[in-house]
Amino acid sequence: MEGRDVAHSAISMSQMIWPSMAGRAGFAHGGEIMKMMDSAAGVVAVRHSHRDSVTARVEGINFYLPIRVYDLVTVNACLTFVGRSSMEVLVEVWSENIVKETKVHALTAYFIMVAVDENGKPTEVPPLILSTDRERALWEKGRKRYQACKGEIMTADADYKVCRDEKV
Repeated sequence: MEGRDVAHSAISMSQMIWPSMAGRAGFAHGGEIMKMMDSAAGVVAVRHSHRDSVTARVEGINFYLPIRVYDLVTVNACLTFVGRSSMEVLVEVWSENIVKETKVHALTAYFIMVAVDENGKPTEVPPLILSTDRERALWEKGRKRYQACKGEIMTADADYKVCRDEKV
């Protein structure tokens, strides 16, 4: 299977935050932002694998700053690691006050996506071609996260624990 580089599937999506997407205080609902992030991660996964993909896990979601009504939100997403059928997507969210011309990094998360075949079963994905030192560093960190959590995705075990209670 021929590999694809990070740029092949990377995406940037933007949307204005409207009052219907926020609470009374004027801040965007976290779920609205997470939906945008999940959509971006899904596009990245499909672009890379050329297969349907499902969200298996969301890791390390950290809200750094609030996002306000009428901010322009930009979601940047790219692959950091691929396994046999799973893909780790780094998703970063930027919030821009267009009137004041200020832009801040609002939150980050890692989405673990799994490529599935016509029967909904995990299927192999192409290797990821790394071109820069940053891509190689992100790959190595992603590989460590993958090894720490391997086998815990989509478990129905009653003794399930969140992987990585410690920092990787």
